[in-house]
Amino acid sequence: MANKIYIGNISSATTDNDLFSLFSLSGQVTSAKVAISIDQKKNAGYGYVTMSDEEDMKKAILKCNNSVLKGNKIRVVMAHSIDQDENYFSNQNRFRRYRKF
Repeated sequence: MANKIYIGNISSATTDNDLFSLFSLSGQVTSAKVAISIDQKKNAGYGYVTMSDEEDMKKAILKCNNSVLKGNKIRVVMAHSIDQDENYFSNQNRFRRYRKF
């Protein structure tokens, strides 16, 4: 399972580089990505950061939760198990609920 962190309540001015630089203070960052809204003109208000190992992830959560980034108090938690698995939706059979046997 990946060491992915969910970052919520980020400002519209926050970029991938902002997340990378903030979380790199707590350990080695593998990737940092801000989610883009449907209209693709601004971010969706949340993002994900993947850390190299579990210790760095725990340290980053403790250090960065409730901190201020670009004027917003961000929420930092471990990502949900669905978000941790990159192939979750591709592994699911979307017709499973229609099976009768």
